[in-house]
Amino acid sequence: LVLAVNKWDGLDEYHRDQVKRDIERKLHFLSFAKLHFISALNGTGVDKVLKSVDEAYAAAMAKLSTPKLTRALIGALEKQAPPKSGRFTPKMRYAHQGGSNPPLIVIHGSVLDDVSASYTRYLERTFCEIFKLKGTPLRIQYNSSKNPFEGSKPKPLTESEQRKAHRARIRGRKLYG
Repeated sequence: LVLAVNKWDGLDEYHRDQVKRDIERKLHFLSFAKLHFISALNGTGVDKVLKSVDEAYAAAMAKLSTPKLTRALIGALEKQAPPKSGRFTPKMRYAHQGGSNPPLIVIHGSVLDDVSASYTRYLERTFCEIFKLKGTPLRIQYNSSKNPFEGSKPKPLTESEQRKAHRARIRGRKLYG
């Protein structure tokens, strides 16, 4: 996505600053888009817009390899670890590309259900900087692995294990459970 503001040559300095502030305030959700100020009548800035359109298309259709994405993810984790969500810290293991136009990065790990929105934005910015994805939004999806033992009951101790645990309790040590 490329934003072009036309009739730029007809504005004085005060109104130019005001337009820039209004665009930043009202279109803050388009922070990924490149912004150009042009004058179509004079032809100034039009060539930069067309170059930005080509870059935005290339970024939207980019193919990102799994090893490079995983290395970028590990680098981001080393720089800033994800905050705890509840009792557990999210563990991010690897990342791969799940789609394009706009690019989708799928991150696999455990306890990823409650990753904060601010940490997701941090990862988006990091991936955009590393892979030079300018002019296209980046989506991140989390796939959390499930505990295979969740919901299953522990098997009962055998008779010899029960005697051993009883002796350990008497001596003040904890062996099982």
